[in-house]
Order: sequence, then C-alpha cells, then structure tokens
Amino acid sequence: MGGLYMAFRKFGYPTSYTENLNPVTADVLEAGFIFATCIIAFSFVVVLPGVRGKERWNILLRGFFSIILGAIIMIANYGQEWEVGALTHKTAYKTFSGVEVEQKMAVKIGLRSVNITLRAEDDNEANETINYNERFTFGWQQGRNGFGRFASVFNREFRAAQKQGLPLPILWIAEYFTFDGEGIRWGRHYRQAGFYAHIMMWAAFPLWILANILFFMVIRYGACCLAMTGGFLLLANIIYASIRNFNDLAIPFDEGVVMQFHYGWSFWITLITGIICVKVAAIIYLMDLRYPEMIHSFFGLDILQDYEEYYADGEDASIGVERDRVVSSNGGTEVESDAERGAQAASAVTVMLRPTSVILMIDDDKFE
Repeated sequence: MGGLYMAFRKFGYPTSYTENLNPVTADVLEAGFIFATCIIAFSFVVVLPGVRGKERWNILLRGFFSIILGAIIMIANYGQEWEVGALTHKTAYKTFSGVEVEQKMAVKIGLRSVNITLRAEDDNEANETINYNERFTFGWQQGRNGFGRFASVFNREFRAAQKQGLPLPILWIAEYFTFDGEGIRWGRHYRQAGFYAHIMMWAAFPLWILANILFFMVIRYGACCLAMTGGFLLLANIIYASIRNFNDLAIPFDEGVVMQFHYGWSFWITLITGIICVKVAAIIYLMDLRYPEMIHSFFGLDILQDYEEYYADGEDASIGVERDRVVSSNGGTEVESDAERGAQAASAVTVMLRPTSVILMIDDDKFE
C-alpha cells in the first residue's frame, strides 16, 4: 500500500504530474455557436410533424432561414477569419540558433484578435514538436505608447510572449500588429476596423430578433427590419474594408518570400448574407403590396388583421351635396335634404382601411 500511495511523489510531497502542453486546434466559442445552432435546428425539426398540410413546409422554410441568419450573425461577429494569410517557408525557429526549420505559418485576423499558427513539417529538424497556436487580443482601449503596464492589451501580450520565449516566426508576425510599435500602424487600423464593424454586427442582431417578431404581426414592418438587418451587415463589411488598412499588409521573411493577406470566409459570408437579407426583404415587401393573400398565407396570418374597420355615421358621411331637393306631395311640399339621405346610406357602409387600400362593404339590405 505504501508504494501505491507514494507513486509520483518526491520527498513525501503531494503527487505532481509533468506539464501536458497541447495546442489549441479549434475555436471553442465558434464551435459553441455552431453546436447551439444545431441543437435549435434539431429541436425545430422534431416539432414539425405536429403541423399539418402545406403549412409545415412554410414553417420549415421560415424557421431555418431565421435560425441560420441568427447563427451567421453571431459566428461572423466572433469569427476569426475576416482576413487570413498563410505561408510555408524554411526559417529560423529560435533566437541565437542557426537551425532553420521548414515551418507552416498561418494568420487569422478577427474583429477582436489575431490568431497565429506555427507548425513544423518535420519535427526531427528541431528535435522537438513544433505546434503552436497563439492568440493576441486587440482590446478596445488604445492605451499608452510602449509596452508597459498602461499600454494596450496587444502590446502587453506581445511583451509577455517575448519573455515566454515563443518561436521567432510568431513574434515576427505579431510585431506587425503592435499599436504604433516602431512607427507601425497596422495594429491600430485593424483594431479600429474591428471595433466599428463589431458595433454594426451587434446592431444587426436585435433587428433580426425584431424582424422575427414583426413577421407575426405586420409583414411589411418585418420586411423593413429584415432589410435593416442586411443593411447593417453590409455596413460592417464596408467599414471593415475601408478602415482596416490603407496599404495592404504584407509580411516579408526572406527576399522574395512574403506572406500576403486576403479576406476570409467571415468577411464573405457577412457580405453574402447582407445581400440576401436585403433582396428577401424587398421581395416580401413587394408581395405584401401586390399579392397580400399569398404572402399572408405563407406566414400563416389572417389577411384581415391588417385592416381596420370604420363605421361611418351621419356626421362623418360625405355622401350627397349641400343643395335641397323639393318633393311635391298632395299639393304640399316636402323638403328632403341630400345630406339626410347620405346619412341614412352611410349607416349601411363599412369602410375597411389598410395602409395602402380602402375597401367599401355595402349592406344591400338597408337599401330599398
């Protein structure tokens, strides 16, 4: 028993295990959003058999469009692939070492941070496993110049990475994003672009929720909110592309070996989703004007709920003219005003008002 309880202990101290360092190979937050979306979509499909007839397919189409749209807004907002770059090159691995290793480097720029990946093709060249994945956060506060405790979050994380002794390629890439470090301003532009773009993304999210609510009340208002959702997504793309950098970022390693950057899938999916939202909103709005019965049937609404009933009485009636008509009867005269006849007729008229139409429903039984 003594040998069992003394395992991995030295000098009677508690059990101690060696470090087990593993690189991060997936974005946990991004995977969480995808997993949550799959759960919601699966739950939605489970309840569909309870809906009868054609309404089932209408609900399926509307539901999946709404779920996917909300998921795209959140995933793109927190996604790390707004701009990406990759390069495979044989370069130095450590400081004060002449050993060069064939390494695959990748950079993913998001709205809030920069993710740098470094992996060696052959671990035998450096006699160790080279597999790094480091993230440097922009932070919304500019901070002071330099790398002190009052500097920006990115600069402080960069200084900590230098003290930690991260591989040279990671430090070389991260240095290009330091805020005004050595007169370099790429980090400042990317931070500002991410800040304003993420505000537009967050503005699109509540509009998406409001559109879902209004589609159960007034369809055209829901279409307007959906169009505004797409507009804010497109505005996020425009702002990011305009502010991110005036000169395209290119990180050189050796003569003729340069890491180039291009827009990633987070940027393109936001752009495509914004265009689709605007087009779908325009189609719904026009169909509500031209084919209200069809679009109300698709959304499962009663078309009469958009109408307001208005019953006209004698004072509100505009039927008739101001002149009097003289009617002879038994040698006498009887004066009957056209306004009075109009008041009697108006009591049999129901006016149904809609924002773009007026429908008169006349009860013929009251006319003889």
